[in-house]
Amino acid sequence: MIKKRFSLAIAVLMLFVQYAYGIGFISQVKAEAIEHETDIITSVSMAVYGPDGSTVTDSVYDVNSNVTLDYTWALPDGHSYSAGDTFTFKLPEQFQLFNDISGTLVTDDGQAGDFTVSQATHEVAMTFSSYIENHGNVHGTLRVNTKFDRTKVSGSTTEQIIFPVNGGAQTITVTFKPEVGSTIAKTGRASGFNADRIDWTVDVNKRLEPVTNALLTDPIPAGLTLDSTVTLAVYQLNVQLDGTVQQGAVVDGSKYSAEVAGGVLTVRFADPVINGAYRITYTTGITGDEASYTNTATFTGDGRDPASASATVNVERGGSLKKQAVHYDWGIQVITWAIEYNYNLKSIPQQSAVLRDLFDDTQQLVPFSLKVYPVTLDSSGKATKGTALTENTDYTVTAIAGVENKQGFKLQFNAGINSAYRIEYKTEAVGRVFKDHTVTNTVSDSTYSQSATQLVRPIIVYKTFSGANYAEHTANWKITLNGDNHPMKDVVVTDLFPQGGQKLIPETIVVRNSSNTVLDQSAYTLEYATPVLPNAGFKIKFKSPINGSYTISYTTYFSNDWLNGNTDDFINTAKIDWTDIEGIKQSTSADGRFIPRSEWKNNGFKTGVYNASSKELTWTVGVNYTAKEVKLPVVSDVLTAGQRLIPDSLKVYKLNVDAKGDYTLGAELGSSAYTYYAGNDGKLRIIFAKSISEAYAVVFKTTLAGQLIGSTVVNTANLLDGEKKVSRDLTASVSIPHGGEYVLKSGLQNGEKIDWTLAVNRSQSHVKDAKIIDTPSINQILLPDSFRLYEGIAAANGDITKSSTALVKGVDYTLQVLADDNGRQSFELSFARDIDRAYILEYQSLIAAKTGDKLTNTAKFTGNNVVNVEKNTTTEVIVGVSSGSGTGSGERGTLTVSKLDAQNTGKVLAGATFELYRLNGTERVLVNTRTTDAAGSAVFNNIWLGSYILIETAAPSGYVLDTREYPVSISSVAGINLTVYNTAVQPTATPTPTVTPSPTAVPTETPAATGSPAPTASPVPTVSPVPTESAAPTATTSPGPGVTPSPAPSPAIPGGTPGTPPPGTEVPGVIIVDDEIPGGPAITPPAATPGPSVSPESPGGGTVEIPVDDEIPLGGGDPDSGSPDTDTPDIDIDDDNIPKGTVTDSGVDGQLPQTGESSPLPIYLAGLGLIAAGIVLNRVFRGRRNQE
Repeated sequence: MIKKRFSLAIAVLMLFVQYAYGIGFISQVKAEAIEHETDIITSVSMAVYGPDGSTVTDSVYDVNSNVTLDYTWALPDGHSYSAGDTFTFKLPEQFQLFNDISGTLVTDDGQAGDFTVSQATHEVAMTFSSYIENHGNVHGTLRVNTKFDRTKVSGSTTEQIIFPVNGGAQTITVTFKPEVGSTIAKTGRASGFNADRIDWTVDVNKRLEPVTNALLTDPIPAGLTLDSTVTLAVYQLNVQLDGTVQQGAVVDGSKYSAEVAGGVLTVRFADPVINGAYRITYTTGITGDEASYTNTATFTGDGRDPASASATVNVERGGSLKKQAVHYDWGIQVITWAIEYNYNLKSIPQQSAVLRDLFDDTQQLVPFSLKVYPVTLDSSGKATKGTALTENTDYTVTAIAGVENKQGFKLQFNAGINSAYRIEYKTEAVGRVFKDHTVTNTVSDSTYSQSATQLVRPIIVYKTFSGANYAEHTANWKITLNGDNHPMKDVVVTDLFPQGGQKLIPETIVVRNSSNTVLDQSAYTLEYATPVLPNAGFKIKFKSPINGSYTISYTTYFSNDWLNGNTDDFINTAKIDWTDIEGIKQSTSADGRFIPRSEWKNNGFKTGVYNASSKELTWTVGVNYTAKEVKLPVVSDVLTAGQRLIPDSLKVYKLNVDAKGDYTLGAELGSSAYTYYAGNDGKLRIIFAKSISEAYAVVFKTTLAGQLIGSTVVNTANLLDGEKKVSRDLTASVSIPHGGEYVLKSGLQNGEKIDWTLAVNRSQSHVKDAKIIDTPSINQILLPDSFRLYEGIAAANGDITKSSTALVKGVDYTLQVLADDNGRQSFELSFARDIDRAYILEYQSLIAAKTGDKLTNTAKFTGNNVVNVEKNTTTEVIVGVSSGSGTGSGERGTLTVSKLDAQNTGKVLAGATFELYRLNGTERVLVNTRTTDAAGSAVFNNIWLGSYILIETAAPSGYVLDTREYPVSISSVAGINLTVYNTAVQPTATPTPTVTPSPTAVPTETPAATGSPAPTASPVPTVSPVPTESAAPTATTSPGPGVTPSPAPSPAIPGGTPGTPPPGTEVPGVIIVDDEIPGGPAITPPAATPGPSVSPESPGGGTVEIPVDDEIPLGGGDPDSGSPDTDTPDIDIDDDNIPKGTVTDSGVDGQLPQTGESSPLPIYLAGLGLIAAGIVLNRVFRGRRNQE
């Protein structure tokens, strides 16, 4: 019983141990995070670079400069960190990242791990490799290439950037150059209206540059005076990053000196070198009369080009003399005039304070209208009148007459003056004004003269158009006579229609007097033609004299058919004849004009609307707007641009026209009222069944489907009476959204990529054989897997939106990415079928450029539809690029791949195709595909620095495809030559026909260190049942391939055999060495060394066995052929001459490490031990039981 319990306990213990291990009771070894961000960063350095790439040595930086940050890091000796441990810290926010960064942690003798930088969070994550577990004094430098972030820098030009480091924080104070155009600026401001001084301000050294022996000179222009520097002051100037300035504290006088000599102001700074900005202010007096003054200041220092700034100050002064017409009262023919005198506030002696004012003798001074006011001017020049002066006390006025058809007055001040005055007065017409004329008025003093004019118009008779009623075809008119209220007798008013187009409505004539009372018809006689005829006027004769004003209003019909002149306006003329009080017969006339709407003039209209969603145009043709009688009405319309009438879309409506001329659609006509047909020539005709005398609207739709759609569609219609045009051309032009557009491109940077969008055929034209050919600039790499093509959904207004489902490549379109000999990529996208809608193509390219470079992209659309279509568009994107240790710097290199026969290195191989992929994080981006030429070379030009993978995709004819991937690291502009070997396809083995004695091993050449294929063993068949040893072939190896010397190292890489390479297969890396590092002699494969060979009789009398590795193919021999083993000698391969610098294989098999776990071996051993103990105990107990 006890034995059973003991066995059960052991079993339970075993299960517990296994269970505990499975669920993690036993502690695991995990990757550790290095806690404090100052633990390993020992120092930070910052280098700033100018636009030309040179290091900026000044203490003031451009805020848009490129920056390189070098973080020096070190792990303490005796640390407990292991592979997979991470350390994180953040870059200061003042630095801009354009994309995520990844790179390697490089030490003096290896790579200690990797790092990443997040664009979004600025977090740097360093992940260490197993290198740190078996190396001491682990340290290195992590580099980040970036630039200052303008949006994160405060308004000040001084910014403190804090870097946490081991032992505290490292603070770098950076001074930025302000964004100013010039280091000097000058302004000036006059002291006000009629200023007597100018205040000047000069700002110097706004760029905050170090200036030795700084000096300011400022010549004072003529008309200004600066007798001393008592008004001069110097201030500190705070310059903000955006170039704005703030005046600071006043500078002590000991820090500068100022003097005026020879009309030049000179300011010298006392400090030998100044680094800050300063403001200098001073005041000059005004002694001249110039309207403006220009002053130029110059700032200079030792070894500097002088910088100058000018300022022009306008001095606003009142004039010495100014004349103006203030108001014209047409009803009473009175003009109000004004004179502004001495507004420049000069001192004028009494004898010179005199004005002469003359005007046309058709005018006369209105008695007692002249007034003289003193004026006060404020700082803006606004005048305020004071109390009028007293005539004959303060001034005297004397009339002037008979001076060259002029008359006027002389005004003399009775004392000297030094202030401003305003003289106002009125003139009136002498007699009646019969026609338009201009009155000129001129005033002069002892020095100056000024004139003003006023148009004077008659008011004896004038005519106005009062409005029209388009529904009734009527126009309202009004005649005003004797507006100046003169006595008139024998008055006759004659109204005429000189251009025709009108017909009087006699019953609408109404005559009113000045009090607006309708005159009884007995007061006048009315004459007009009976019956009333078109274009015949009327005449009114007053039976008694008139003294006041009168109006005559009336209405006429208007019609285009009655026009008989050269105008399409309706003109009305009123003529008045009378006898004045002196018995003299007088006459005058006035015109009125009615300009009708364009629909009336054209007798119709046309409008159109486009629906981009359906590609349909809706046309509305208004015909017979004037409602004239048309006996054989036909509407003719020519459909252009390939339009086709949509069946059953044509409708005819009555057109309702209101009094204002606006129109709306009325009732639809039945189909029996008209017929229509559309010919293949695009001509549309609508024929009314009977005559019409009303307005109508024809509405129909056309489609542009199947056509190349342009930017506009123009249609012209006409109304015909039979074959006679009874309307003008009724033309409408409709703009088509995106018409004529076939390709439009835009691009936007997205981290390390550019998101390109190509709008294709937004005009929705019908295009056959549509193709897009897109050629990006060479500083970007297309990402073929990013291409997505979508159908566009068109709204009625032409807006295009992307559909939700992408089209299928190979079904809806084909895509081919190409590259020329210079590495310049392009792609061709061909549509599988005719297209008649819009498409949106989206794709990405990888940026291979420096910050500030321009990425351009030119897309061409080709196709046809009756005519060939070819349209181009070019888009430009200026990029920003962030990079880190081990990443590219914007330069390009060249990779030349040479293909040789592995067994005959002098034989070059043509026809091998290689693909070169750029490594971008976890992505592989195809850069180019090249095929070796007759010289066995394939050249990849213009490769941006970085990491690549070279893959052979097609072997030369008769050779085995090399399935291995070759890493290539391009780190400088130096070219690289890479030699790759192929093994010829082996012929089918032929059985040995006779039995021959087994040969003895003979010496043979040692295989080259490049690992060329092992010798091929031919199968030896057995021809007798007696087991005898067949003749084995001589074991030999081909000599190692040679390498042709080249400017750069050419690693010799053997071709592989089909299939996956066995574990431990060495895949060499390729590194382009910087030009400055000597390349040394060309690498030459080691010469083959003699070795033993198999022969029937060994010279030494013994045999040498060759150990055979089952995993190494021995050539063409069949492992299952049943051939007996033969004694083969050991072959030693000397590896002393293997070239260094290639990537070596660790020799460890392909099993991945179990990250985060300790070794399970102890658990397995414990379990096995317990099982063994259980078995032993079971046997012991069972034996004892049997003995009992």
